[in-house]
Amino acid sequence: MAKLRPTLNGPDIHPSACGCVQPSAIAGDPAGSDFDLWRNMVRELNEELLGAPEYDGSGSRPLDYDRWPLYRALERARRTRRIRLYCFGVGCDALTLAATIPTTLVIEDEVFEELFGEVVKTNAEGVTVTEWNGQDTSAGIPFTEQNVLQFIRNEPMAPPGASCLALAWKYRDLLLGS
Repeated sequence: MAKLRPTLNGPDIHPSACGCVQPSAIAGDPAGSDFDLWRNMVRELNEELLGAPEYDGSGSRPLDYDRWPLYRALERARRTRRIRLYCFGVGCDALTLAATIPTTLVIEDEVFEELFGEVVKTNAEGVTVTEWNGQDTSAGIPFTEQNVLQFIRNEPMAPPGASCLALAWKYRDLLLGS
């Protein structure tokens, strides 16, 4: 059974993890390695689920992805298709004109447990949803139509997160059957 792993950042719930593409160091990286959707997702997983400090451009040295153990482990899992990344396109918020890139990441349970183990309850941006509808969510929330609709219709979810979750449900056969 596939599972959701949501976080509560500020007033809204988001599918984990979400963020904006930004450089990891103030000087930037001449090769542009930070401006990569996959690498950005790895940084967000590290921050949101493991509680690591944000690589927000305030550091002096660019992140060396090839030497970072978490990135190397996730990249190995991605190459063997134990992690699959999907992009639904690009959206634009009509009110703010902020562009979003709704993506989803399908991670096999064993890989998730090995790399993330106990998800932190709080991080610099908010809290991880640890209880929902009276159930413990430490093992995730079942990815069912009822739960997806509950999040989309009744929970304080920002439009980009809701659209991403709705698209993941719509294309679940493709996402989970690969």
